[in-house]
Amino acid sequence: MVKTKTPKLKIVKSKTVKPIRLDLGCGQNKQEGFIGVDLYAPDADLKVDLFAPHSWPWKDSTVDEIVCSHFIEHIPQHTRWPFFDKVWSMMKVDAVMQILVPSWKSERAYGDMTHCWPPVTGMFFWYLNRQWREANKLTYGPYALKCNFENQCGPTGLNPTFADRLPEAQVWACTHYMEAYPDMWVTLTKKL
Repeated sequence: MVKTKTPKLKIVKSKTVKPIRLDLGCGQNKQEGFIGVDLYAPDADLKVDLFAPHSWPWKDSTVDEIVCSHFIEHIPQHTRWPFFDKVWSMMKVDAVMQILVPSWKSERAYGDMTHCWPPVTGMFFWYLNRQWREANKLTYGPYALKCNFENQCGPTGLNPTFADRLPEAQVWACTHYMEAYPDMWVTLTKKL
C-alpha cells in the first residue's frame, strides 16, 4: 500500500468589510447604525470640521450611505459646493445621501440665526448634476464642480390644514403657500 500525503489546507480568513454609513452633522440625534460625525456634538463618534472638506478622513469611493438631517442649512455659502464635491468623491457609485432641510417657505429656515444665507431650495440640488450644468453652460469658475448627483426632493410635514385634502390641493398648497410644509427631503444618488 502506497502512503500518500494529505495536502495541508491553507486557511484564509475572510475579510468582511463593514459598510461605511455616515450621519454628517449628527448633533445629538445620531441615526442608529450610522457613524455620527459632528465637530461639536458631545456624543459624536468622530469630531470632524465639516466646513473644511479638504481635511476629511474618508478616501474616495469608500462611503456606502450618508444621512444629513438639518445640517446643510448651516454650511456657509462659499463652502456648500466644495462640501458636495467632497461628499460625491468619497461616496461609492450609486450610493445614496438622504438630506432633510427646512423649507425656504417656512419660518424654520429663518428663525435659527446659525442658518446661513441663502436658504436651501430644491433648485440648489440641480447645480450638483453634471448634465444640468452642461446644458445650462455652467461649467466654469465657481460652477466647475466635479460632482454628479441625480436628485429627488419634496415636502415633508405637511401643514395639518392641508393633510386631509385631495393630493391636487396638497400640491397646490406646497407650490403656492408659505408655511404649507416646514421641511424638505432630498435624495442624492452618486453617478459617474
